[in-house]
Amino acid sequence: MRIAYLDAFSGLSGDMMVGALLHLGVSLDALQRELAKLPLTGYRLAQQERTLSGIRAIKFHVDVHAPLQERSFRTIVELVQDSPLPAAVQRTALRIFTVLAEAESRVHGIPVEAVHFHEVGAVDSIIDIVGTAFGLHALGVDAVYVSPLPLGKGLVPSRHGTLPIPAPATVELLKGFQVSLEDGEAELVTPTGAAIVAAVARQGPVPPLYLTAVGYGAGERVLSDRPNLLRILLGQTDAPRQGGDPTPHETPTTPSSGELQHPHPPPHCHTHSH
Repeated sequence: MRIAYLDAFSGLSGDMMVGALLHLGVSLDALQRELAKLPLTGYRLAQQERTLSGIRAIKFHVDVHAPLQERSFRTIVELVQDSPLPAAVQRTALRIFTVLAEAESRVHGIPVEAVHFHEVGAVDSIIDIVGTAFGLHALGVDAVYVSPLPLGKGLVPSRHGTLPIPAPATVELLKGFQVSLEDGEAELVTPTGAAIVAAVARQGPVPPLYLTAVGYGAGERVLSDRPNLLRILLGQTDAPRQGGDPTPHETPTTPSSGELQHPHPPPHCHTHSH
């Protein structure tokens, strides 16, 4: 079994997640080919090498040159379901969007079907979520574990007005996870990052592993007390083959492993396309 351990000492966001997966060996070209299967336009992907606290990392960029578009949960579900993305990638991406929609519905007191995503409905957030789903499957990850999460503190602007950190949706998503309150000087776990954790990850105990690779994804922030990095440790429970590198250097466009094991059964989705 191959396991990815999210060492989120500086929090977690969608772009940090994709950056770390690229650092682990996911090909940007392969990612672009898969994302081109979605009916999204007006963006360009790029990766940049950065060094923070002496650690080499990958910063993943989604340069959007189209107006911000609000999308409903139903619209995003149909967008993914109607695409030719591999079924396993679709299932993981839809699970992330579903847990996020359920959290938003609890925060705002509205039905899941009525949820409209503002920031998360934007092209860059959709790419971060689908890109994460593709990267995990392309690397052959069977299970994901996550460290305790520092949540930061302060206030953050949003379409709903000024919100406390951690954002209300983030709090909903991380129920049941070990967190560290008031740890950090800014928003360290974004709603997208929290949705990824809630959908695919679990917390310890992590089984004994043979470590095979490590990847670092850089965030946008400059923090005074820690580098803004997400570290993903990749390992497997059985001994690696002698001389074999289990991390692909040229990632296939179709996942090479079995189904990613979700920590909980996927929620039933009531928004299938007609």
